[in-house]
Amino acid sequence: MNAYHLALMSTFVYAPFSTDKKPYISSPPPYDSIGSIGHVLQNQLGRRVKPTQFDGAGPYHMICEEVPYSKRLEIMPYDPLRYEKESQEGWRNPEDVHFLYDTESGTNTQAFITHNDKVVLISVRGTQEMLADASRDADARQVRFKEGQGQAHRGFYGAFQAAKPFVERYLNAFYTGKQTLIVCGHSLGGAIALLLADWLRREWSDNTQLYTYGAPRAGDAAFVKAAQPLTHHRIVNHNDPVPAVPLPWMDAEWKLALPGTALFFSSPVSGIALLLAGLVNLQGDSYEHHGEQWHFMPRKPGGGSEAAVLWQPGCALIDEQTCARYVGEIGLDGDMPNRLAVAGTHHSSDSGYARAALTNLLRWNASVEERNGKLFSEAEIRDIYAQLLSTAQLLESWQARSFNEFRWEIRRRGEVRFYGKSDLELRAIYADAIEQGERVRAEQSPALTRTQQRLLAQAERLVTPRSVFGEHADRVDLAELVAQWRAINDNQVAERLAAVTKESARAFA
Repeated sequence: MNAYHLALMSTFVYAPFSTDKKPYISSPPPYDSIGSIGHVLQNQLGRRVKPTQFDGAGPYHMICEEVPYSKRLEIMPYDPLRYEKESQEGWRNPEDVHFLYDTESGTNTQAFITHNDKVVLISVRGTQEMLADASRDADARQVRFKEGQGQAHRGFYGAFQAAKPFVERYLNAFYTGKQTLIVCGHSLGGAIALLLADWLRREWSDNTQLYTYGAPRAGDAAFVKAAQPLTHHRIVNHNDPVPAVPLPWMDAEWKLALPGTALFFSSPVSGIALLLAGLVNLQGDSYEHHGEQWHFMPRKPGGGSEAAVLWQPGCALIDEQTCARYVGEIGLDGDMPNRLAVAGTHHSSDSGYARAALTNLLRWNASVEERNGKLFSEAEIRDIYAQLLSTAQLLESWQARSFNEFRWEIRRRGEVRFYGKSDLELRAIYADAIEQGERVRAEQSPALTRTQQRLLAQAERLVTPRSVFGEHADRVDLAELVAQWRAINDNQVAERLAAVTKESARAFA
């Protein structure tokens, strides 16, 4: 349930607080724009109206309960006379209190924050189609993470620095010391949220939780190791390449480093060669992922997010498959922007992540209500196992070309990276590529076998009401609340879609 609700919050933060105006100006109430943050917090939740529109996403329906006003998510009342002191300090209206749109430092960072007696909720915005944000995604250089240990992506760190005083001021005013700090973010927002959450864990509360969706890698190995105590649920879509970003081993023209390029041209089977070439480069760079990964995997190759199953493969060849394949294709074609544009549906906070989170909440609830807690249906096991088996067969089929075939291939393609190389240099490059490919295959083959076993083991895992609903599992009215939620027509449609798989012409697994 948390994964679904926070996926919505990670989508919701793309909305304006009041209206989408240029240049940005903070505004007082009324907040009448449907789907805006101010409208949902003040006009709907504040008046016991269940929201269904979150920015342009919807309709979505949260599982809501009626609570006293004092326990609802807070939005500051608007009374200039009563709050004159706050106004003089910069809190002139609710938008100033709850919303950040950074124009001063040029990061275009956007976030909102609210709270009740149990939680402080912070949501950070991901990538928009803006030049400043795009440069932030592409700028892979690292700087010291001054608030902790290790190195962080320079652009992500700058965006975190813009959000930090906004969050700090709010916590100084409203944090009681007893609330859980919950941070969420999609895409770029997830990377910023990771830095923010680790700082909160260190400076404010050990009781900090982070949910990210399709987030790029934000720091190096030292940062990831030092941030291990942070509870981080990292959720990725199988067909989303953005978690592979940044790509420090790509040059200015988006060409792969030599080992990956050479490995691809040394292989007659292009599909598995792309995967191996991408994995070679992913394992060799200076960025690492943090957190416990949860993986939305379509039941059929090419299936949509509504038919994806949430689980933990624990194998790089599955976890990183799309990332590896995309970076391999980028290296050959030099079209990183186009590749990410094609992946838009799978990376979308709405159609990619919120939709998958909704159908998996429905699926897990069905596990409890209809399958005696069994995580997967028999059909789901068959579908996923078939993909694992196909990947294993592809991996086993990989066999390197001879050096003469490799040399002929790079000359036929006119690959500029090899211009001016002597035969001796080409032989060294070829040998290194084959060695790295064999190493990755030797690592991934047993890992893939373990993943097949892991699938069968997870199939025996019992999903309990607490697994689905957390602390709310003990509520006496939970069954009634869930029944009302499931009866909503949009959710009934989602339940039907969750059982449908779409097939595409071709995929690598």
